[in-house]
Order: sequence, then structure tokens, then C-alpha cells
Amino acid sequence: MKTFATLLLAASFVTSAVACDKVDAAKVQFALSEMGAQWSEQGGRAMLEWGWAWDGTGRAQRLELLRAFAGSDSCLTGRAREIAFYRKGQLVGMALPATGVQLVGETATAQASTRSGPSAQRPGDCAN
Repeated sequence: MKTFATLLLAASFVTSAVACDKVDAAKVQFALSEMGAQWSEQGGRAMLEWGWAWDGTGRAQRLELLRAFAGSDSCLTGRAREIAFYRKGQLVGMALPATGVQLVGETATAQASTRSGPSAQRPGDCAN
């Protein structure tokens, strides 16, 4: 239920880095952190390790979780950037400014409206 509520909140704000609601973006990130997500950044790139909310969700919800974080990150930082998404140390998704948001292993890239993105860095490569 918490995952669904977070996705609704994420959908309620404009994800353009120019015209976005920073309060709502911060609420999305807070909700994701309450679901066990932890992130860090290094060299202009972000890395997010998903918590329990990732487990038991389907492909569509997982893609929306990626988009929710990428959109809120773009809003709060004022730009799209590389983001690598992990679960239990495994790369599960990425967001790249040039290509959008995608789940790893998917053949088609799912474009995020914010065009945020990740890198291929490992979880241990980012400073906490």
C-alpha cells in the first residue's frame, strides 16, 4: 500500500527540472527512504539501493519506482543525471539523461519525462 501511495504522490508533481514542486519531490524521496531505499552520490552520479519495496512488485510498478526517484532527483538537483539502481547488490535499473529510465534486462528503454539517469558504478563505489 505504501508503494502505491508513493507512486501516486510521484505522479502528482511535474517532473520538469524547470517547473517542478520541490516540496512534493522531497516528499517522494522521503517516502522512498521509509520503504528502505538508500542513495548516495559521487562525481555527479547517483546510486540508489532499493529496500523492501522492490520485492513483490511487478515490472510496471518497478519502472514507476525508478521514474519516481529519477523525477524527484531531477527536480531537486535542477538537472537530469546518471542514476544506477540496485537491489541486494545487483544492478536492476538505470536512468541516463540521453536515453531515459529502464529496467536492466529490458529490451526497450522506457523513457522518463525527466530523462534522469544512472551509471554502471557498483554500490561500494559511492561515498556515504
